[in-house]
Amino acid sequence: MVTKTPARSVDCQDCVIQATCTLNRIRHEERIRIEPKVRERIFHRGDVLLEEGQIAKSARFVKLGTVFGYRRGLDGWSRPIGVAIRGSALGIVGTFDMPSQATCIAQTTVRVCEVPVIDLREASTCGSSLAEEVARSITQIFAALTTWSEAMRLPGTINQLAYILVLLADANKASSVQLPSHSALAELLGTRRETISRALRALESEGGISRHDRKRCEVHRYKLLTRLHAGKQ
Repeated sequence: MVTKTPARSVDCQDCVIQATCTLNRIRHEERIRIEPKVRERIFHRGDVLLEEGQIAKSARFVKLGTVFGYRRGLDGWSRPIGVAIRGSALGIVGTFDMPSQATCIAQTTVRVCEVPVIDLREASTCGSSLAEEVARSITQIFAALTTWSEAMRLPGTINQLAYILVLLADANKASSVQLPSHSALAELLGTRRETISRALRALESEGGISRHDRKRCEVHRYKLLTRLHAGKQ
């Protein structure tokens, strides 16, 4: 399901993800041809931003919020495989007429910049800097997935959750993060909602996080990494 929200034009020079955006890294003469096509759109929790197996019609660059990637297994079930970080270029492989390898679903309110893939495809001619940056974005997506998989190698849900909270804070470049639902976190870690609740309380009692409310917390990166380094269970 996708909540219909009006798209609006944006000024790329004032964008919050300018430093990490694929479009900002291409040559000026190429960028000015694409910028008029860029639109900002807001998605809400549960909205599907990308469908596995389909060629995306638009590339969506994550500016704000949390997006989980889901991959269909051999048994037909879709399971979360990681989280799209700020600046992620969802659907960018459509530039090369390739299908998306994961379904991406908003876990919080998400703000993206959207560009029609057909415009990117036309601009990605031989020798263009855009083609090079699209390839770089694909590599970064793969690197981000491997980083998230590191959390699953840690012993115990508390450590796994601590690692994920640090990654969320780093991805959003802020110590205050909006938490996905307990159900979503439980699905990501392959556990139960009650276990996630207990793990969050444990991290709070240790001073690793400060809860503002049920949906937002302050991540104390140093304390969480100290916990992980010490090998606590």
